[in-house]
Amino acid sequence: MQEHLHIHFIVTGGALVSSPTGYSWNPASHKFLFPALLLSNMFRNRFCFEIAKLWADDKLNTNDGALDVQDMLQQGLSKNWEVYIQPPLYDKEKLLEYLGRYIFRIAISNHRIVALGKDTVTFKYFDNRDDGKEKLMTLHVFEFIRRFLSHVLPDGFVRVRHFGLHNAGLRLKLQHARRVLGEPFELPAILKLKFLDWFKRSLVPMMTRVFASSVAKV
Repeated sequence: MQEHLHIHFIVTGGALVSSPTGYSWNPASHKFLFPALLLSNMFRNRFCFEIAKLWADDKLNTNDGALDVQDMLQQGLSKNWEVYIQPPLYDKEKLLEYLGRYIFRIAISNHRIVALGKDTVTFKYFDNRDDGKEKLMTLHVFEFIRRFLSHVLPDGFVRVRHFGLHNAGLRLKLQHARRVLGEPFELPAILKLKFLDWFKRSLVPMMTRVFASSVAKV
């Protein structure tokens, strides 16, 4: 629930190479994708450059001059920015499911909220400073809402961007990549679940179990 700005990337493990004879696939090494420290410095420099550009164009909200932009940029450029890379802990389906939570959920899941007081909210969290132990935190409702809304994207921002082969304008190249990798040329169709189908699959079985449990108790 605290502010911790970060970006998740799904990076294609290779490149589609075009030649006069057609396309081929150049796979990335299983032990190396790109230099993390170099990426860290490049991202830091680019980020600070864009902030400075907004400031120079008078498009940066400095809270009527209360924000010392020059000092902020100097501090930002003087620090090492962290880029953490590790092999995926799960298979690709589990990995996409994990990242999908960032797309369709905001800040906190309902099941983590354990109590509501008159002016407070109590929720579960994992304390990374204490070996990831699960603990409870109680916040005033205004502070809880402030932290929650800090995760809502401002107008004009999008939660997911697609580049390279995953860009909507490069579907044909994505199809060629699938072909050289031994997959069907046609892109898989995205299944659309209708409300009645979802209701039958999700709520009806749950209601049946609840009804059966109530009958058993009687």
